[in-house]
Formats: sequence, C-alpha cells, structure tokens
Amino acid sequence: MLRKSKTPYIRDVYLAYLIDGARRTETDEFPIIEEWMVATEPPKEIIQWDRRCDVANPSETGMSFYCNDPAFQPILGNPKAYTEKLRTYGLIIGVDASPYDNMPLWVQKSQIGLNLGITYYYGSQGIRIIPNVRLGDNRTLSSLEAYPHHTLIAIGTHGFTKRLDNRYIFAEQVQKIVDELEPTGICVYGPASDEIFGYAMLKGIPIYQYDSYTMKENAKDRERRLSKGGKNEGW
Repeated sequence: MLRKSKTPYIRDVYLAYLIDGARRTETDEFPIIEEWMVATEPPKEIIQWDRRCDVANPSETGMSFYCNDPAFQPILGNPKAYTEKLRTYGLIIGVDASPYDNMPLWVQKSQIGLNLGITYYYGSQGIRIIPNVRLGDNRTLSSLEAYPHHTLIAIGTHGFTKRLDNRYIFAEQVQKIVDELEPTGICVYGPASDEIFGYAMLKGIPIYQYDSYTMKENAKDRERRLSKGGKNEGW
C-alpha cells in the first residue's frame, strides 16, 4: 500500500522558477536581464531552432527562436528540460514568443514576460545569451526597462519589414531601443536595411547581419535558376 506523502505536491504551472532571484522592473515587474549574462562577442552564425539540424559547429553558433511559435512550443512549456541541449551552443538568442501589435495589451505583455523569463532563466544557468528585444505596440515600450544597457542585443526582422507602414513603425521602435539601451552592437536576423538601422549606424553602433533561413533558400533558388539559364544559353 502506498504511503500518502505529508508534503503535498505542488505543480509549478506558472513556471515561477524561471525568475527565481531576478530583479524586477518598476513599471511591469518584468524580470531584468543582467549584464553579466550577455555574451560580449557576436556569434559566427545564427540558426533558428527549427533548422538546428543545419548546425555545423555548435560552439560558434547562436541558437535563435526566430521561427513560428509552434516550432519551439515545447521549450515554452518546459524550459528546464532543454537547458542542457541549449548549453551545447556558443550562446542563445533570447526567446521570441510573438507579441503582435494587434493582440490585446495584456497578451502582448504576457508574451514579452515569457520571453524575458525564459531568457533570464537560461542566463542564470550559465548559458551565454544575447537578449532578443521584441516589442508589441508602443504601449509595451516600458519592457525596455528589463534589458541591460551597453551590451549586445538581437533583433529579428524577417517578415516584419515587407509592408511600408510596418517599416516606419519598426524603424521608430529601433530608434527608441537604441536611445534607451545604447547597445554595443545589434545582431540582426534577417534584412538589415539602412531605412531600419540607419539611425543606429549614425550613432556608430555596429550591425551584425545574419541571413535568415528563408533568405538562404531564396539565394540558392536564384543560383539554381541562373545556373540553368547559363546551361540553356550554352546550347
């Protein structure tokens, strides 16, 4: 017969362990990413989680989550289980659960809080990180209180800068991020146009651009088409 435990089992459904010991922001009580957690050098390459099979040299790779949210949903649900797997990479880019600007404000802040909480947790476990600065609409600018100043940061642009109106909003937010955080460099996963990052460049901030998986595949397609065209011309 099983003996009933005197200590009740409490399931941490809110993942409170993620922010154990964290300092909090004044406005929203987001966990604060500490400067000592942040890598001081950009990685040689950045790979997105759903293409981790493409990693050739884990120690020189920054693992990112710039892919559709369902691809890394298991990590969002149980971050602790992936700690040792992520430790094999040179660093990780902060989590990127999507806070779309058409979401209710409380959902945007919840997604940002989840990103910060998981990123803080991995940093506290000794995994080198580069904070991924991801905002919703301008009502979420207070979340910038959670990021360290004068460190590397990461920004994903893939899919956000196709529409002209989005580019204006994105460029405006990047300017506010730069003014607030004064980063030592920005790792950009996706296109890094002057229109978006010109202000940072004028401030002398280095931009480290990394092609997204889609950009790499499109480049391969162009090469194949050019190669076929050359062969046809030879005939």
